[in-house]
Amino acid sequence: MKTYFAASTDGLRIAYDISGAGEAIVLLHGGLHTRQHWHSAGYVEKLKNEFKVITIDIRGNGESDKPPDSTYYTTEKHCRDILTVAAACGLERFTVWGYSYGGNIGRYLAAQSPCVNKFIMVGYTFGPGASGTFRQFIPNFRNHWLPILQAQADKILDVQALSAKDKQFLESGEVPVILAWLSTILDWPEVEPGDILCPMLWLAGSKNDDVMANMKEYEAKLEATNVRTQILDGLDHWQEFSEVDRVLSAALTFIRS
Repeated sequence: MKTYFAASTDGLRIAYDISGAGEAIVLLHGGLHTRQHWHSAGYVEKLKNEFKVITIDIRGNGESDKPPDSTYYTTEKHCRDILTVAAACGLERFTVWGYSYGGNIGRYLAAQSPCVNKFIMVGYTFGPGASGTFRQFIPNFRNHWLPILQAQADKILDVQALSAKDKQFLESGEVPVILAWLSTILDWPEVEPGDILCPMLWLAGSKNDDVMANMKEYEAKLEATNVRTQILDGLDHWQEFSEVDRVLSAALTFIRS
């Protein structure tokens, strides 16, 4: 896997790679993932014989630049990153497939850019940038980590008092960056099904309670939109990514239609 970099409009380097040839699909990874997850799970290998597959490290993740400043993580900047990579790959039109965090970002692009030919959102909701249990997770994460980072900055942190998991996470150096991009999501504007400009597949597992509740909320509003839904019975949020063959079958039926 060869890594390429595209300079976005604000100067940040966005890492990506290209596999295969044919109709273009841009894959956007989930939160705390990188583009490598699409490779290790087997998606790229299964898609590249039919499609040109572009996987992107969303800014703040993987090999892309990671400023610990929340102003770098607006929806406008994320959308510009995708279009910048697409331009670097010579794409005029392409399908966007986003899982979880990637689906969240992808819906903003699908609501504003005619470059998106089709959009697949897996395991995420309509409405604001964060809703349901995820919206509560963000302040909980901040309330947990901000005092730790402050104590570290003040040189009074007792590292031995941390759990092994927290110690490892802190040592990774990723916490300030994650706090930056997570915090912005609370202020991301709403996206409604009627905002989506292209054909869209809203794909979710039946055990993803937040998405199931959101689908029910929007059920009556979907008929006059470009959005169609498909539920994968028995899958939870992680399995919406890890059950590759089931997810891929649904996605390919939609892309080829």
